[in-house]
Order: sequence, then C-alpha cells, then structure tokens
Amino acid sequence: MWVDFHWHARDWKESHKETVKHSLELAYASGGLALGVMPNTQPPLSTLDICRDYLELADNVGFPVQLYVHIALTADLEQVRHAVEATRKEPKICGMKMYFGHSTGNLGIPRRDMQYWVLETLVREGFTGVLVGHLEKQNLLQDSLYNPEHPITWSRDCRQEIAEIAGFAEAVEILEEAHFAGKFHVAHVSTLQVVDFINTYRGPLQLSCGITPHHLFLNESYLARVDGAWYKCNPPLRSVETQQGLLERLMQGKIPIIESDHAPHTAEDKEKSLPASGIASGLAWPELRSYLCGLGMSEERLKEVIFQNTINLYDLQEKIPYEKRKVQSERLEKLRVSCSHQPFTDFFER
Repeated sequence: MWVDFHWHARDWKESHKETVKHSLELAYASGGLALGVMPNTQPPLSTLDICRDYLELADNVGFPVQLYVHIALTADLEQVRHAVEATRKEPKICGMKMYFGHSTGNLGIPRRDMQYWVLETLVREGFTGVLVGHLEKQNLLQDSLYNPEHPITWSRDCRQEIAEIAGFAEAVEILEEAHFAGKFHVAHVSTLQVVDFINTYRGPLQLSCGITPHHLFLNESYLARVDGAWYKCNPPLRSVETQQGLLERLMQGKIPIIESDHAPHTAEDKEKSLPASGIASGLAWPELRSYLCGLGMSEERLKEVIFQNTINLYDLQEKIPYEKRKVQSERLEKLRVSCSHQPFTDFFER
C-alpha cells in the first residue's frame, strides 16, 4: 500500500534504538510494501560488503516487506568509485546518499571543492541512478547555540531555513558544473523556497523532493513542549506558516513523495544536553492515508505520493508491484509500545 525510501533501521551497534527486523514488522503491520534505508548506520553502509551484510539482516525474518539500502558517499574518491561499482553489482542498493553538511553520524562532506570532486567522480564513472541529498549548508549551522532548556532554539537559532535554502542552491550549482546525469532527490524538504524552485526549474538536472510527516503536520511549537527534545530533528521543524505552506504544496501536487525519515532514539539519547536528532515518524503511516483523504486528497493522488512516484524515481516498477494490505491494528499497537516515543499520538487523536 505504501513504500518508504527514507528510513533509518539502525541495527548493529545501534540495535537498542531500532532493528531491521522490527522495522520490517512495523512496516508490514502498517501496510508497507518496501523500505529503503539510509546509510548512516554504525558502521556506515559505505562498501558493497557492508551493504550486503546489512541486507542479510532481512533474510528469513518472516515479513513480506522488501528491504533496499542507499550506499553512503564519503570524501574519499576511491570509495566513491567503488560505490558506483557496488550499485551495479547489488540490485538492492537502490541509490546513494550524500550529506552536504553534518547530520547524524560522520558522513558529512561540507567543503564545496570536495562536493564537486565527489560529483565529478560520479559523472566520470557513469552513474545515472538516484542520489539523495541532505542539504544543510555547514557554515550556516550553529549547533552550539542550542539551549536544552528551550529546544525551540534548534529551529530558530541553530539550523534556520536559510541553511537548507543556501545548501540547496549551492548543490544545484555544483551539480550543473559537474554535469550530473542522474536523479537528484532532496531528502526531507522543509522550506517553501526549495519546493518552489524545483517546480519552476527548467535546467538540465532531474530534480525531485520528498517530505516527512513531521514537516507536513508538526511545527516548531512542538519543540516548546515539555517533551520538546523528542521533536528535535535535522532539518528542524519549521514555523506554522512554513509547515502550512508545505502541506498546501503537497495538496497542490508540488511535492511528489512522502517519506518518513523514521529515526528513533532512546530516552537516554534525548535527555542529553545536546539531544540526538530524529523522530520516529514511521509510526505515522497507518493514520496518514485517512488523514490526507480527509483533507481532500484523491485516492489516485494519494497512491502517487505514497507509492508510485517513489517507484518511478528508483525505477522499481518490475520489482515492487502495488498491492493493498490491511493495517494489523493489534500487532501494530504492540510494536508501537516498544518505541520510546510516539510523536503523532496527540496530533491524530485531536
């Protein structure tokens, strides 16, 4: 019924936060058909062997949900070359992920010259697949301004909208300079300017973007709550005006994909002086469908944003057929209880 190609399944050194098995069961109980996980695991998914070891975690788990992975890009150009080769050898490596600024993990490539060399290497190696970008310009991030007494500072002071806007603008410039021939997908878009640029762009690049449930429905006021640290994420929740504008653009057909950026953490992670960034937004899938229909989204459009457009982006039409699956409410409730925080409980119950 839906696919989600921005999911953090953790496991290995972070199995106390999330696992591949739990992720697949959660997706199955929620009506999901496939997950595409991100590479900032510990260790990161940066080689063919590591990607295959991770994919093996999905073997024999007993849940008919397909698992794909994105391979990480680093500033090591030899690693980049091997990553391109890996996408050709392993069909379950669905694309690549490039962090243009630092986020969770240590995969950031913040220098402009290094970003260009990485993209130039992709072009030289003939890569034409999907490149997912985390776009927050490093020199505009001021994480040191975070005040644990006021988590809303993460949105208003530390990682303002300009960081994404400027990071995106520079990325487009570098992609054009390098003559990138693949598909460039902006992950978890959180600003109106980026969405509007993509919709009016007429240049040589193939651009798309995805939006999370938390950027669609929640706003920075959640950071001002008693449990505000649980709503700290990268990029941050935005103002009410931006959040409503993003939802309007989704309803207008200007945002093609919904992706959860499911990124669970433990209570210990969220109680630190600088809490970990991430929201367990994969828990929103069961309510998402009916909520958007209630706002007036047609069934045809809904299928596009939660399934078909992702399938088209990754060219998986032959591998992931559409089928309807019922939400398994009893199983789902047990799985949700095992999560440290349920970010949409208040929202969908109001």
